[in-house]
Amino acid sequence: MKLRYLNEEVDGTKCVEILCNEISFRSLLRCIRRIEGVEILKASHDPMNDNARIDFTYLGTPISIDTPFSDYLINCSKPDQRFDYFIEKLSSHKVKFWQRFM
Repeated sequence: MKLRYLNEEVDGTKCVEILCNEISFRSLLRCIRRIEGVEILKASHDPMNDNARIDFTYLGTPISIDTPFSDYLINCSKPDQRFDYFIEKLSSHKVKFWQRFM
């Protein structure tokens, strides 16, 4: 999966982007659930308004995924090495053709 680091805020928040045509919301959620150590706290999707959000923890590190402008933004307000491990595992996922739509 193609991921792009956007920036690191002054307060330490890290942000990574996944383009919306890379993978569908449901496939992204399934992919995240398969990563060992992930606990999904909240997942919501409103296709009419193109709003989606996933709140989860990876080995205790809180991470959220938002779609403010149709692309998925992965945010971590307290980044540590576990966030980098999560991003590494997520980027190693090979997106199949059908996962872009379903």
